[in-house]
Amino acid sequence: MEAIWQRSLALSAQTAKNNDNAARERLEQIRIENGVRAQSFEMREKEFETAARERERALADSRDHLLSTLKMLESDRATLRGREARIAALEQQVEDYRRQLARVIERAVARNRTLVEHKPRPANRAKSQSKPKRRVIPKKPASRPKPKGRAKR
Repeated sequence: MEAIWQRSLALSAQTAKNNDNAARERLEQIRIENGVRAQSFEMREKEFETAARERERALADSRDHLLSTLKMLESDRATLRGREARIAALEQQVEDYRRQLARVIERAVARNRTLVEHKPRPANRAKSQSKPKRRVIPKKPASRPKPKGRAKR
C-alpha cells in the first residue's frame, strides 16, 4: 500500500510541477502580451502626440494667416473709406463747378440778349463767291514687273 501512496505522491508532485510549469508559461505569455501592448500603446501615444502637434501647428499657421488677412482687409476697408470720401468731395466740387458754369452761362446769355436788343441788326450782305476747289486725284503706285517662271535646273 505504501507503494501506491508513493506513486500517488509522485504523480501529484509531477502534476503540481506540470501545473507550476504551465502557470509559469502562462505568466511569461501574459508578460510578453503586456510588453507588446505597452509598446503598442507607446507607439499610439507617439502618433497621437505627433498628430496633435501637427494640428496645433496648422492651427497656429491658420490663425497667423487669418490675422494677416484681417489686417489686409482692414487696410483695404480704410483705403475704400478714404476713396469714398475723396469721391464724395470731388462730386461736390463738380456740382459746385456746374452751378458756377450755369451762372456764368446765364449771365452771358442775359448780357448777349441785352446787347442784341439795344443794337440794330446789320443789313444782309451778299457773300462773295469763291472759286471751286480743285479736286486732287492720287496717282497710282508704279507697278512691279511680274516674276518670271521658276528657274529650271
